[in-house]
Amino acid sequence: CDPQKSKKSKSGKKSKAPKDSAISLKLTALHRKQKEVARVLSLKQEILLKSGVSYLEYLEARAEIERLNGLRETFTRRVEKLKQQDK
Repeated sequence: CDPQKSKKSKSGKKSKAPKDSAISLKLTALHRKQKEVARVLSLKQEILLKSGVSYLEYLEARAEIERLNGLRETFTRRVEKLKQQDK
């Protein structure tokens, strides 16, 4: 944390500073989760494209990809919602 920023928040709006930090922490966590989901998605898709998997493995991987895509969309909606709250 920047010491100058904390001084400003103490002398400025006291009620808004904790809210901003909570939102920024949530945004940071969501961005980290989004990155991980995107990484796993690309790995799963690469596995499907490059290897000769059995039909059962294909179905499992496809189900996992669908689940991860759903997570990605959920995280995107949460980020947008948090950004709206931040305004």
